[in-house]
Amino acid sequence: MKQEKFKIPFDYYALMFICGLFVIFAFTTVPFMDVMYNFGVINTSRSVLVSDYVDMAGLSATLLNSAVSCSTFLVLLIITKTKPTGKIIAVLFLTLGFAMFGKNLLNTIPLCIGVFAYAKVKGARFGDYLIHAMASATVSPIVSEIAFLNDRFSFLQLVVAYIVGMFIGFIFPAISDSVKRMHNDYCLYNSGIAGGFIATFAVGLLRSMGLEVVPESYWDTSHTVYLAAGAFAFSVAAIIFGLVISGPKEALAKFVRITKEKDRSNNDYYIYYGDTCYINIGVMCIIATTTMLLLKIPINGPVLGGIITIAGFAAAGKHIRNTIPVLIGSIAAAHLNLYEVASASNALSILFSTGLAPIACKFGPIWGIIAGFMHVSVAIFIGNLNGGLNLYNNGFAGGFVAITLVPLILLFNKIVLKKEDASDFGFRRRSDD
Repeated sequence: MKQEKFKIPFDYYALMFICGLFVIFAFTTVPFMDVMYNFGVINTSRSVLVSDYVDMAGLSATLLNSAVSCSTFLVLLIITKTKPTGKIIAVLFLTLGFAMFGKNLLNTIPLCIGVFAYAKVKGARFGDYLIHAMASATVSPIVSEIAFLNDRFSFLQLVVAYIVGMFIGFIFPAISDSVKRMHNDYCLYNSGIAGGFIATFAVGLLRSMGLEVVPESYWDTSHTVYLAAGAFAFSVAAIIFGLVISGPKEALAKFVRITKEKDRSNNDYYIYYGDTCYINIGVMCIIATTTMLLLKIPINGPVLGGIITIAGFAAAGKHIRNTIPVLIGSIAAAHLNLYEVASASNALSILFSTGLAPIACKFGPIWGIIAGFMHVSVAIFIGNLNGGLNLYNNGFAGGFVAITLVPLILLFNKIVLKKEDASDFGFRRRSDD
């Protein structure tokens, strides 16, 4: 049988276009050599949390790093003839965003090679594991930390860093698939949980050898207007695209259906709703950006990375009705704890608390608010376990919340509500169609 010829999906072209815009902006606003020097600064930094590349190396070099990181995986997706899904779109956005504060080409390559080796051992297509390859970059700071230990560099350190990175990449898919059973799909950031365990072991090993691992504190406050304008422009473009490609009437009808989704384990909106999910992506981007502005939180590399992540997961699990309750809870917690609301810990915890959207989806908005509140309380301290080596630290925190809270919800429903399970709370199962 003749194999169907692979056509590069429009989604990949669209992301390539965004990457192209980043590159054009980088080289038209700052002299070429300055951009390249700062790009080198990014790639040779420790890159632990919180390393805001905008503050560390400037906006132009940050956008170049983001474009290079995302484009690398887009090329791999095309070479392996991998078709887009909601989860692939989500992780591509994740790569685009986190390349603004932690990921770079130097520290992600060995992890990717490790995942490639794992796929070969399993006898599977590398394309089937590219999600793991992209998500494994959650622990990419481990590579940078070893390579540039104590602000020194040697070829031997780089070799050791790459060997460690390839080993972590090799084991990452197995650990990631294993921890997924722990939270039963109630946390969207499964890779952050896997990364949290790996980074905690890595920090323990380094500290036992007398090597101290400490977080960074780069945090830009001077680019809010430009980055907010860019986020809103992207949001409008995504919404218009979603409306035009499917037709306004049909697209809006599908968008309404997305906002009623409650299936936590089969939540690939791109597969089920096609390009209409871009309306959801645009709407969620607007909500995330507006929330930051209302809270007077500066939009910088990490915050924009969080906004982009929320937008990406609007193709695979997030929508208005399951994220707003979580945001309400997380904002309340941020106002009650001992840190400023606009601090890095609170800002990132608020944004990434939305990884617990499946709890609001399944059990209703009240439990969503409680989940968001608990998330911030856990996230601002749990980073101490891994010394900033797990970029998806909020995913790690979300995993703890989901594993702890869901059994309590089920117990409450059984004892107080006399129910074995939660009601639908206005959400829908796809099988109801």
